[in-house]
Amino acid sequence: MHKALFVGIEAGPTHQEDAAEFLRGALEPVEHEQDTRHWYALRFGPADFAIFDTFPGNAGRLKHLFGTVGRALVVKTFTILNGLPEIEPADILALKVPAADALPRLALHVPLEARDGAEEEVARFLQGARSAVEREPGTLSWYALRLGKTRFAILGTFADEAGRETHLSGEIGTALSGSAASLFAEPPQIHRAQILAFKIASAGDEERTSRNTSVARPLERGTV
Repeated sequence: MHKALFVGIEAGPTHQEDAAEFLRGALEPVEHEQDTRHWYALRFGPADFAIFDTFPGNAGRLKHLFGTVGRALVVKTFTILNGLPEIEPADILALKVPAADALPRLALHVPLEARDGAEEEVARFLQGARSAVEREPGTLSWYALRLGKTRFAILGTFADEAGRETHLSGEIGTALSGSAASLFAEPPQIHRAQILAFKIASAGDEERTSRNTSVARPLERGTV
């Protein structure tokens, strides 16, 4: 599992719930995509959504992009979305693999911009963070991503708010805050999300969990 996609989606005026229902419904075709290993439909705010998914290689990622959900997103641009989705391919630097029976309901997305000259140090920092995340039982899955020369991101999933807050106040959150001035061009921003639907498949696809879910919580943004 080496590749990922983060697809930012903005719902058009009066179509926020239509967009949420579209993403929940997208789970069914994704279930049939063998190379789409992990797939999450996220809601960050009333009109702010995203899809995050992972693949064993570029072939699976391209098949997904040109598959049922990718084509439907383009069509929805003209009906319920406010412009084209923002598609961001990424390499996975490190990850905590979720258990096949995990039930994630909440997520965090933390975009990171490396300072000039600190790019490889940021990459090493994120790769080294995996061991700390493995010791967090409340962090169900965790992905360290590289989206470009200077652009990185972290995405984590959680069963509840307690697990999410424990992660934020734990080793990784503390290290991010402490390294912000030396490693990053600007302070890391926290984006909290609800998980509307998800698929978690093992490498052989013999074990899989998927579900539509809903969490009634205020949506927040903040700084590490």
